[in-house]
Amino acid sequence: MQNCSQRRNKRQVKIVLLIIGIFGILSMCGFLLQRAEKMFVRQKDAVRKEEPAEEPKVMADTERIVELDGNVYTYNHRIETWLFIGTDASGQEDAQGKDYRGSMADYLLLAILDKTDKTYAFLQINRDTIAEVTMLQTDGSGAASANLQICTAHWYGGSPQQSCENTVEAVSKLLGGVDIDGYYSLSMEDVPELNHAVGGVEVKIMGDFSKSEPSLREGEIVLLNDKQAYTYVCGRYHVGDETNVQRMERQKQYMEALFNKVHDTFRQNPKFLNLLYEQLEDKAVTDTKGRDVSRIISRMADGESRGIFKFEGKTRIGQRLGDGLDHVEFHPDQESLIETMKKLYHLEKTENTKDVKTAKESGE
Repeated sequence: MQNCSQRRNKRQVKIVLLIIGIFGILSMCGFLLQRAEKMFVRQKDAVRKEEPAEEPKVMADTERIVELDGNVYTYNHRIETWLFIGTDASGQEDAQGKDYRGSMADYLLLAILDKTDKTYAFLQINRDTIAEVTMLQTDGSGAASANLQICTAHWYGGSPQQSCENTVEAVSKLLGGVDIDGYYSLSMEDVPELNHAVGGVEVKIMGDFSKSEPSLREGEIVLLNDKQAYTYVCGRYHVGDETNVQRMERQKQYMEALFNKVHDTFRQNPKFLNLLYEQLEDKAVTDTKGRDVSRIISRMADGESRGIFKFEGKTRIGQRLGDGLDHVEFHPDQESLIETMKKLYHLEKTENTKDVKTAKESGE
């Protein structure tokens, strides 16, 4: 049976992941995190039935290995990587067995915490990125894979957890096999609830919404109501050039404004973040249990933000999904991908390709 301290720690961890997931694409404010830490430590009413707390992961002393474009790279910085997933409403995630179907991953964000340099950064991944996706069956079996839009990885599997794990695997493969420590998933349908919780978010409208939401006029400053917020963050078809690249810019803009609003609300009401967590507690899917919340908070509060990264590439139209319909494809530029990964993970190319790959395959 768990003691109160263990249950409280797990609740604190999920609050932190919620905050990072919502505001991950921003350079997080150290003041907010330091204040949040004090609030989390005071919480003593957490009652959750979960597995015993795990010990924090110990980073191996040996070099980590990444393989990109046929070349092998190593990195020895002590890094933690977390994947945050925002899903659409296309699936049947409440169903079980053969009736289960995962939703598409509309929003993919990687948080990279470098304990060696005491920095953190974020990588925003285009949902239409073509990547190797494992086509899991609903019973969790299957090893066949295909190069598809990376958002489809969440569609496969037999449970929300398997869909998330499959998405983690697809992202890891895209990035050359980089280790991902955990995931946190929330439906994009919860954007209106977030918007409502802060009394609306003000933005300068980017893109032409005349065909989908006439109340959103390009160039005007609007305090978004809940319906408008969902359209602005999630809408793509009949909006501007209809590409996910443009939508990613709107998501970044909205989340920055949301962060500022939450920051102001939190300063007025220190209990606000806890209340927000409680509203979304039963809607999130995560594999993170028993992490040391103070360790994560302190690292981001004391660390330096390196900003938001993304890959350059080309957008095309294709029919990879086999449904006879045209779908957008984003093909990342390999040089951009490699250079970005070098910056994020301090990759160094190794000439001992055979020895390194052998060690990787043997688990050494």
